[in-house]
Amino acid sequence: MIALYLLAYLMGSLPTAFIVGRLAKGIDIRDYGSGNAGMTNVVHHVGRRWAVPLVVFEIVVKGSLALLLGQYVMGVEPSSIGFAIAGIFSIAGHNWSIFLKFQGGRGLAPVGGTLLVLAPFLVGAFGFVFIPGWFFTRNSGVWALISLALLPLWAVVLGYPDLISWYCVAAVALVIVKRLLSNWTPLPSDLSKRTVLLNRLLRDRDVADRTEWINRGSAGLK
Repeated sequence: MIALYLLAYLMGSLPTAFIVGRLAKGIDIRDYGSGNAGMTNVVHHVGRRWAVPLVVFEIVVKGSLALLLGQYVMGVEPSSIGFAIAGIFSIAGHNWSIFLKFQGGRGLAPVGGTLLVLAPFLVGAFGFVFIPGWFFTRNSGVWALISLALLPLWAVVLGYPDLISWYCVAAVALVIVKRLLSNWTPLPSDLSKRTVLLNRLLRDRDVADRTEWINRGSAGLK
């Protein structure tokens, strides 16, 4: 099982957004916008054309593949606690990549990838809440958090085992912790600690102004 956990963490740690930023623009994506090494930041500062290939890779390879290898190659029982824990390692690898000095993304794509293997209907449940919420408000940070927080309840409603509900709780906790730590970024000196932490939790950024936040560092881009 340790081999599966190591594999899951290393695959989750693959710094795909960082690599795309370096190859396409010659930048460290962590120096721009949210500082997040994930798909949304790449879209804003590298280009929209990278969105689909990047999110597919992060869902399929970083989220799903280690679990599929564990099930079909290593023979791990997919209904076991150990199998679910491997999914947590995939998310943790994405959020705190060993290749990026334990920085990374927020974990949404790997959460989706692991759920495709563990409980695929929960991916649809997430989209059922997130898509209309985002469409009417254009606030992805808030609706991603709401959609994630509802996953344990959806797991009960859809009749999944208790293990899946607890898995969702753990996945949500990893995303929340990553939002609050925000790649170890220091708290802004001109805002109260409470304000910044609330912004990070609810808006997934340090400040209220979205345009100001996503354009950080972009003046130097060509």
